[in-house]
Amino acid sequence: MRRLFINTCLATAMLFGTAHAGFAAEKQKYFFMFFSNPVKGHEKDYLHWYTGQHIHDLLNIDGIVAAQFYELGDQQFYGTHPQKYMMIWEIETTDLKSAFDRVKKGLATGTTVTKDSFLDNDTGNSMTFTPITNRVTQDEVLGKSVDQVRSIATEGQVTSADN
Repeated sequence: MRRLFINTCLATAMLFGTAHAGFAAEKQKYFFMFFSNPVKGHEKDYLHWYTGQHIHDLLNIDGIVAAQFYELGDQQFYGTHPQKYMMIWEIETTDLKSAFDRVKKGLATGTTVTKDSFLDNDTGNSMTFTPITNRVTQDEVLGKSVDQVRSIATEGQVTSADN
């Protein structure tokens, strides 16, 4: 089960990255999302581990800079979702593979604790994204044209649309 967890976390990571021209060693920001469920009857243990031990362990790995845990909302705009929980890890690194290798090493050596007894690895799924726009707020766009909003969203970013 641990191997399945590791493989799910690492092998299914989908990278949507863009390089910043001229800055080979510049850190890039990634959002690693892991979707999961507890083993039936072990939700309390799962939540206790995820909200404490797991956040503690992963934020002590170089490159992982922030984390936030989410529960699926009662109302969804579209579709159904098999996982009830999502963790978003913010990663800042020049080498995403090395950051994932550090996570894998922690899982293998036990410095990153995981428990098959309450984490349902069969339902886990992960994806990794990197932003292609700036974070834009409602206050920033009020009264602005579409072109002005695009300028705010893409200032300083290199996207595939630029190529």
